[in-house]
Amino acid sequence: GPTKLVGGKEALIAAATIQEATMVVTAIVGAAGIEPTVEAIKKRKTIGLANKETLVAGGPLITSLAKEYGVQILPIDSEHSAIFQCLEGQNRENVDSLIVTASGGPLR
Repeated sequence: GPTKLVGGKEALIAAATIQEATMVVTAIVGAAGIEPTVEAIKKRKTIGLANKETLVAGGPLITSLAKEYGVQILPIDSEHSAIFQCLEGQNRENVDSLIVTASGGPLR
C-alpha cells in the first residue's frame, strides 16, 4: 500500500502493533512508553523491556495485562536481565527482596 507518515503517540502505537511483528522492544524514556506497550500486549506481542520507566510508572497495569493476554515480558535492560537470568529456574517464593543499586544514569 501507499506509504503513510505518522508521528507522535500514533506512530508509537502503530509501530508497537504491526501485525507481522511477534516481539516489540520498549525502549522509550519516561512514561511515553506505557500506552504503546499496553497496545502491543493487547495484540499479544512478546515485550522486550529495555527501560525501567514503563514498569515504574505503569507496573501494575502492564503486568496484569501481560498475565491476562498471556504475554511474556523479557527484560533486556542490563540490570533487569541479570536478575531475570539469576532467578530463571529458581523458586521465586524463596526470594524475600532484591536490592538493585543505582548503576546507571548520572550516578555512574
